[in-house]
Amino acid sequence: MKDYYIGVNYWDSASGTDMWVRFDPDVVENDLAALQANGVDTLRIFPNWRDFQPVTALYGWRGNFSEYRLTGDRFPENEFYLDPVMIERFLTVCDLAQKYGMRLIVGIVTGWMSGRLFVPPALEGKNIISNPEALMWQTKYCRGFVRAVKHHPAIAAWELGNECNCLGHTSSRYEAYLWTNTIRSAITLEDSTRPVYSGMHGIESEEGAVWSIEDQGELTDMLTCHPYPSPTVGGDVTPANRLRCTMIPTAQLAYYSGISGKPAMIEEQGTFSDMLINREGAADFMRVNLFSGWANGSRGYLWWCGMEHLKLSQPPYSWSMIERELGLVDVSRKPKPVAQTMKETADLLKTLPELPGKKIDGICVLPREIKHWPSAASTYILAKQAGLELTMMTSRQIRRFSDLPDAPLYIVPTLTGWAPLHKEAYDALLEKAYNGATLYFSVATGFITECEKVTGMRSDGMYNAGGDTMTLFDGTQFPMQYQKKFLLESLGAEVLAQDSYGNPVFTKNTFGKGTVYMLYFPLEQMLWNQPLAFTGKDKTDYSRIYRIIGEKALAEHPLDCANNQIGVTLHPAEDGYYAVLINYDNMTHDAEVTLADGWEMKAVYGDVCAVEKCNMAVVLLRKQNV
Repeated sequence: MKDYYIGVNYWDSASGTDMWVRFDPDVVENDLAALQANGVDTLRIFPNWRDFQPVTALYGWRGNFSEYRLTGDRFPENEFYLDPVMIERFLTVCDLAQKYGMRLIVGIVTGWMSGRLFVPPALEGKNIISNPEALMWQTKYCRGFVRAVKHHPAIAAWELGNECNCLGHTSSRYEAYLWTNTIRSAITLEDSTRPVYSGMHGIESEEGAVWSIEDQGELTDMLTCHPYPSPTVGGDVTPANRLRCTMIPTAQLAYYSGISGKPAMIEEQGTFSDMLINREGAADFMRVNLFSGWANGSRGYLWWCGMEHLKLSQPPYSWSMIERELGLVDVSRKPKPVAQTMKETADLLKTLPELPGKKIDGICVLPREIKHWPSAASTYILAKQAGLELTMMTSRQIRRFSDLPDAPLYIVPTLTGWAPLHKEAYDALLEKAYNGATLYFSVATGFITECEKVTGMRSDGMYNAGGDTMTLFDGTQFPMQYQKKFLLESLGAEVLAQDSYGNPVFTKNTFGKGTVYMLYFPLEQMLWNQPLAFTGKDKTDYSRIYRIIGEKALAEHPLDCANNQIGVTLHPAEDGYYAVLINYDNMTHDAEVTLADGWEMKAVYGDVCAVEKCNMAVVLLRKQNV
């Protein structure tokens, strides 16, 4: 628990983004006292770039540039053109944070905030990401700022800034890489002792991605998830306290950390407005993600934001309905239900054991020719519902056999187009299967080579098709949606399910020492396009398919949970495991737990037979004495 940040993103209650120019230390102290009383131990804070480096360009005859000064025609007092008054104010906030036992994550280039740009006057109208003048001033700003405040012990980590991929149009991955490397290098030149976090929002992993997960992983020390119930992550299509929305943040953690090779954390999360969900529902949303982050390897959890800004009238608050009532506490600093939840959760986690890393059952390998996030998120949710734990990588990251880690299970969702996998990735996957692993493909329109050898099926052609029904070997039926319907006959593969015309849809083939499963429709993509597909036990349970493909991995688990609204993580402990069972739904559920032969269970927190809504149970699993 000591390494798990619990806190908020902070602008003061009186002035918001103008807190540095209207600075009132009494306001800040009262804010921090209220936040500390509600379990906050970490603040992510934002030196407004406009205020800390207020450089302005002066022009003379015929508009020719003359010189740089600070606003108000002031001469700079340092080579970095930093305002020393702002530095003093920042250090005052650091002192107050230390007084209240809070760690600080500092987003240095805060030039974008809540829908508005905050840049020095000299750079207004210029591309902050690619303009050489803008890059020079950002370099100076980062170096000067870090040099001036790095001595303060309250600072736990630096960050490039707040969602800096929103600062300006970025035309290529090269521009994004160079900007990130420039800022990271400037920070580290002045302080190499602290980590530097990404701070980016909505980054991607496809070929052609501009702000790339791989690049952020290379250049920063931790990636940052900002998974609101928003269209950016597909979280706006179910209530915030129902499954899909409740598990998307954890899926994004796995997506970012798996592909980047670096840790990730839930750094921003909130519910925008009481109209999106009421305050009790917002507390559910916070609670389930605090617990899920803790169990699934997040470095911490930060709410957006600490204070309510309902009465502020300056932009961005005057522009947007969703920037005004986001506080942990209200305008009078009274705790909202989310504050009470943060306090209760922080107190609880202090009493629970430190969790080792979770057991991983398989790897989701994201193919080419598709948008990665929808298939990645659906794959992760289905796996969780089935009791499986996945990490992720892209097929592009597999250039040789050794690039693909060993795992019992490999899932390749939504094969699309003529080149869904490069040969190197395909061969590596087949080698793992030949040597004993389970390999699963779902097919949209994609092709694989040596299909008869690999799948044990022969194709008699294909055609464009649509909706149908899949019937599993036990008679269970699943609505399905083809993109291409392959006309198939078995050459030795086991047919596990057929469509309404008797055509094979789900097959299993022995391949060397392992197994290849084929699902001939794009299950993961289909479910992403059905907003309520995962929500509630009354829905068709497509995770049954994942339980079939994950049979070998699940057989190694000491505990099975049959309720698909509850996700389980297993954490190796001395002589056994800690199991964390998280209820991602808004009603109490029996986890429907069974233990493997020879195992016993001891409750640590909660009740597995009645896991409360958006809450968890923790148990210790040990081998029985013989």
